[in-house]
Amino acid sequence: MTRYVRPALAAALAALLLTPSPAAAQQQDWSVDVVPLYLWATELDGQMQVRNQTVPIFLEFKDAADKLAGAFSFHVEATKGRFGVLTDLNFIRLSTDADFTVLNRPVNGDLDLDNTIFEAAGIWVASEKANFNLIGGIRTYSLSPKVSFSANAGSITPVDASATAVNAIVGFTYRPQLSQKLRLISRADIGAGEADLTWSAELGVGYHFTPLIGIVGGYKALGIDLRQDDKPVGRYDVTHYGPYFGLDFHWGR
Repeated sequence: MTRYVRPALAAALAALLLTPSPAAAQQQDWSVDVVPLYLWATELDGQMQVRNQTVPIFLEFKDAADKLAGAFSFHVEATKGRFGVLTDLNFIRLSTDADFTVLNRPVNGDLDLDNTIFEAAGIWVASEKANFNLIGGIRTYSLSPKVSFSANAGSITPVDASATAVNAIVGFTYRPQLSQKLRLISRADIGAGEADLTWSAELGVGYHFTPLIGIVGGYKALGIDLRQDDKPVGRYDVTHYGPYFGLDFHWGR
């Protein structure tokens, strides 16, 4: 997969640098969208391989919400003429604990699971009228499960199976105006690198009450297939999916 994705990314970046655009010379105003602290009601479905043992993973949002210990999200897109950038950060921490008995001694176990998804990409506006854009950049995916145990006699060294995968991605966004205040939001991309495969897809709408303030909502999914034979977690093959919702602040044209 990597041998196909990297040439495609190189071609997209070359198009960004080499394609002449009279419209870009005429249009010099920035267009910026900021979606701070959006909610992605994500569910997980897949499997994890821990020390040669395959463990199925399925987590509904309502169960994750009960164990939510922290969350942060941020999305920005900015274009000027034919060029632009986008970035997205999504962090979630789940925490749970359990009490059990080992050799007639009470033991407490704590699990913290951090999931961090970060994207940074360049944008080339292929069609300004249709708002169809090509994107190319990177996605990093960090998984940090940490298990610790404590008992009356002291604590046991925590088990830390953290891993981060950096992947090149290429794809497109298509966001035409459906009316003066309503627009379609869609995106798809695919990539590879330290993960065997990563992909994402999104479909939603945006509605602006005023030129400055609006809302966005829809449904998106992210798939990650990460293999690391030298780590306690040898494989992490999981799809994140669910609806999202947030406020959208817009500046510019």
